[in-house]
Amino acid sequence: MPLTASQALAVSSNVYMMKLAMLEAGFDYQPGTALTMSPKIFQKLRQNFKQFGLGIKTGIDIPGETSGYEGPGGKANIGKALDMSFGNYDAYTTIQLAQYVAMIANGGYRIQPHILQAIRESSKSGKLGRTVYQHGPNVLGSYTASKDEWDVVKSGLYQVVHSSLTYRTGGALADIKPEVSAKTGTAQTFYGQNETTTLSAVSYAPSENPQVVVVVAYPGISAESSGINTTTVKQIYEAYWKDVQDTKNLD
Repeated sequence: MPLTASQALAVSSNVYMMKLAMLEAGFDYQPGTALTMSPKIFQKLRQNFKQFGLGIKTGIDIPGETSGYEGPGGKANIGKALDMSFGNYDAYTTIQLAQYVAMIANGGYRIQPHILQAIRESSKSGKLGRTVYQHGPNVLGSYTASKDEWDVVKSGLYQVVHSSLTYRTGGALADIKPEVSAKTGTAQTFYGQNETTTLSAVSYAPSENPQVVVVVAYPGISAESSGINTTTVKQIYEAYWKDVQDTKNLD
């Protein structure tokens, strides 16, 4: 069915993303013809993704961070470039996904995530003393786009949850307040010789004035676990607005 770019995000259209990849590769698709596009598309797609922190280390302040996994390229694997276009080939870490969706929420700034905010001395009475170290925001890069371009993406993430489209993938999050924008993910994976599924979800809230990002990933699970990604996201938001931040103070 015909889709706008925002609607393609809302219904998670693999076909739409594959057609975009073929256009980026300069390949004129015709039904029944061989897929002869240049393997340079692997590099082009990855360069695009890395601008949003996907496939590179985030700089989080804990040891052992990896950059994820890149599948093999070249002509022999050219069909897998289409898989990569909709997220079913290369693999990214959960913290990369969080950094990526935070860039969308904040208008294009790739911020270094961190666990440690500050180190404080303690006074003789046991109370907090002077600040010895303070971690400030560290911008690792940025992506410049027009307001109209950002609006297409943000509209799509909003429609994932709130549109009237029959095949929207995030309807389970529609009753969360404040409103959430999100994107769900379903990837075909393997555990040994057994076929499994990896379910993920990225999100930010409130949709109009983002304050928090919630991202989850469940690798190698069975089909019976369908919906666990959105269920977990919903539970995290409920706990966050109850115990961490008051929804009355969102400015």
